[in-house]
Amino acid sequence: MNDFFSSNSLTKRYSFALSLIAVFTILAYFNLTNILDAQKNDSNIINISGRQRMLSQKIALSTITYKEKELQKALTLMEQAHKKLTSLKMSKEMKKLYFSQPVLLDKRVKEYIKNAKSFIEIKGGIGISYILKHSQPLLRDLDKAVSLYQKEAEQRTQHLKRNELYIMVLTLLTLFLEALFIFRPANKSIQKYMNALKREKEYSDIVTDTNTNAIIAVNEEFKIQTFNKSAQKIFAYTEEEMLGTTLLDDRIIPKKYLKDHIKGLTRFMQSGELMYKDMTFELEGQTKEKKVFPIRVSFGANITKDLKLVVANIQDITEEREKDALLLQQSKLASMGEMIGNIAHQWRQPLSSITTLSSGAKLRYKSNMLSDEELYETFDKINEMTRYLSNTIDDFRNFYKQNKDESEFLLNDIIKRTISLVEATYKENKIKLITAYSKEPLVLKGKESEFSQVLLNILNNAKDAFVENKTEVRVVYIKISKRNEKTLVEIFDSAGGIPESIKDKIFEPYFTTKHKAQGTGIGLFMSNKIITQHFNGALIVENETFSIDEKSYSGAKFTIII
Repeated sequence: MNDFFSSNSLTKRYSFALSLIAVFTILAYFNLTNILDAQKNDSNIINISGRQRMLSQKIALSTITYKEKELQKALTLMEQAHKKLTSLKMSKEMKKLYFSQPVLLDKRVKEYIKNAKSFIEIKGGIGISYILKHSQPLLRDLDKAVSLYQKEAEQRTQHLKRNELYIMVLTLLTLFLEALFIFRPANKSIQKYMNALKREKEYSDIVTDTNTNAIIAVNEEFKIQTFNKSAQKIFAYTEEEMLGTTLLDDRIIPKKYLKDHIKGLTRFMQSGELMYKDMTFELEGQTKEKKVFPIRVSFGANITKDLKLVVANIQDITEEREKDALLLQQSKLASMGEMIGNIAHQWRQPLSSITTLSSGAKLRYKSNMLSDEELYETFDKINEMTRYLSNTIDDFRNFYKQNKDESEFLLNDIIKRTISLVEATYKENKIKLITAYSKEPLVLKGKESEFSQVLLNILNNAKDAFVENKTEVRVVYIKISKRNEKTLVEIFDSAGGIPESIKDKIFEPYFTTKHKAQGTGIGLFMSNKIITQHFNGALIVENETFSIDEKSYSGAKFTIII
């Protein structure tokens, strides 16, 4: 038995013991039910047998006194009692008493009833003599039957009581074994588990305190439960200053984010569902000296029956932002040569037109063929061309201008302005640019120049793919839409697609398939970084077939999801 308990887990042992107790409980219930049923049944049989004994004497008395009605009633009852007793299952001794020599109780009772009926019919005769002669011997044998019924009832009760005792002993033995092999080991296991929990908490505290990110936990009353060492370092508050205080004030959260924090925490505490679980945001934090700095934050939740916690994991990304700014500038500078080429393409036609207009006007003036109206018209056209040149310079200057603050901007407008930067280059390379703008105004929040740079990188890469692959049919299709509360910008090209071997690498820093003189490999890397971190979105690339005017094209598809 010891081997059985030691070779099985605590749960299996406990389940086995509980099953045994359940079985014993069920057996005890059935045994007790049997005792009660047996006692009830035996009592009923003894009563019937005793009544039969009494009726035999009543029949004899009624016969002597000639009380016919009482005799008839007693006969009916005795006959019913006899039929009931002989229909029941009998022991060997009881069968012997009723159906075997020397007693033959069944036969004698029937004869006794038969002669009593005969007495009623003929009012005397041998019936009365038989009854008077046999009433006392029959009474003795009926007494034997009653005594035997009582004896057998007591034996059955004693047997069932012994069963009850065995069940009780087995139940007590099972409880003893539970205490010996289950509860004692369970107590040790619980103690071991409690010690492990204590060590785990100590380990968790160490991990939390040594984490380079700020860890802040808030309970359902919005009070701070955890404020680790990195949080103290980042926000310049001590643990004593923060623990137990309410988070939702402007100590570490800038006022412009307070409303959103209150709304999100309140929703979670009421519903138990964390809306932005497993999502990362780039927001701003605030130090004790009211210095605002960029942070990256993600939220987690711990929900138990008695506790709801929201845990914020916060990273100071000041240095990362500075590096990103340098990379962004590097990316812009890397494409400056191409942009200068774009400016040249944009300016070439207007400058040619200005030269043609001015030379023509000069020749016509020398020949006295230039009227005042034609001269004014020429000046107006030259002014229009110079304004176009000035606007082109403004577009490129805005692209390179550093936006320090985020703002809301219309998506359709920024796409149109970006297209204007590559329009001339696309025309020169015979690339057809098709757009499907959103009918509803879609507003994004962020830095316009950064979003414009993402679009520009993708459009320039498409142009380079057409030239490198020597594609004959050159189509770029830009589709703007809103789907399930998400804004989508899909950019298709017909350049044949990106090889599967490099598709997963194109967003890696400094990865490029171009010659070093043509590309640095940071364009798409920065594009992905801008969309994911600055716009909390996603940039996805896949090869896809698309159709325009019932014509099919194959190539790459870049999808910006905000």
